[in-house]
Amino acid sequence: MNFQLAEEQELLLEGFRKFLAREVIPLAEQYRDQLIPIEEMRRIQRAMFDFGVGAAVLEESLGGMGVDALTTGLLQFELARASPDIAVTSLIQNIVGKLLRYVPEHLRSELARDVLATKRFGCVGMSEPDAGSQITAVRCNAVLDGDHYLINGEKMWISNGGYSDFIFLLARFNGDPVGGLGLILVERAHGYTTRDIEKMGLNSQSTAQVVFQDVEVPKENLMVPPGDAMKTLLMSLAGSRPMVSLMALGVAQAALDQSVTYAQERIQFGRPIAGHQMISAKLGEMATKVEAGKLLAYKALAAVDRGQRADTEAAMAKWFGTELACEVVGEAMQIHGGNGITRDYPIEYMYRAVRPFTVTEGTNEIQKLSIGRALTGIDAFG
Repeated sequence: MNFQLAEEQELLLEGFRKFLAREVIPLAEQYRDQLIPIEEMRRIQRAMFDFGVGAAVLEESLGGMGVDALTTGLLQFELARASPDIAVTSLIQNIVGKLLRYVPEHLRSELARDVLATKRFGCVGMSEPDAGSQITAVRCNAVLDGDHYLINGEKMWISNGGYSDFIFLLARFNGDPVGGLGLILVERAHGYTTRDIEKMGLNSQSTAQVVFQDVEVPKENLMVPPGDAMKTLLMSLAGSRPMVSLMALGVAQAALDQSVTYAQERIQFGRPIAGHQMISAKLGEMATKVEAGKLLAYKALAAVDRGQRADTEAAMAKWFGTELACEVVGEAMQIHGGNGITRDYPIEYMYRAVRPFTVTEGTNEIQKLSIGRALTGIDAFG
């Protein structure tokens, strides 16, 4: 096994870090806990595209760069280290890029062109108020009515929802309770509405409720026919869970960076607190946890790049990495003492920002059930 990054990856990351320090970190600080205006988000996403971020994953035949999963993970780690909020929007654009291949041919080229130019933002509508991690409980319904589908229902916790110009919607077609889940492209112009949700963290990007009330969508917008949507989504989104892990670990790395500097500069009992055994031991544990989480995510993404099924590896990486990240940020707060809970230091923001990653892309409890099912062959989802 070779754990050495390719020279191209090293050079890419070096240039990207400089860009982040120059462009992303100031923007993130300016809009801390405030929604970044859509035009600002479009601008920064477009600037990052040249590094292979976001929809650059789209195959070259459609104008993308065909960026591999592992390189995307490396970029998302660095981006979340600078701004987890902006990283969330990039991840959704990445997922949209993967799903563009399923857009009907007569719509695909124009949509791909607009997405790559960040003229249009997309999102993916899966979770609902009563169907979060258990996607098969989806109730949002699409009924064929002549030459269009009539869509009614609600989606919840949709990242990029408020920014979105279109949504790749997972819906239950014609009320079929068994094999009715399909995927359809719904444009904002068709009439869906959104409401941004205030959260404990990650409020600089849009997480929204999306409502469909008698929304008419041409039947030609059907992307994946009823019965095939779950298989398509599982295959297309195999790399998303390790990405979420790496994004959480990026926040943890930023917290570790802050803690190292603080421990070197903070003087107690006549010397830097880095010279106290307990602090030094904490830093050592934190660095090891970040590295362990990264390696598990890299393994899952490498399997994705080889075209192998990586459901179990992805679930392991997601729950383990996000939990480790929360532990590391918690320890960073302890190292900072009273300063860690004030807004004068970035740790309190990181503490709030890292926690949501344990429930996105399927809660960590669901990840463990997925691993257990793979081990035993018995479904315990209930």
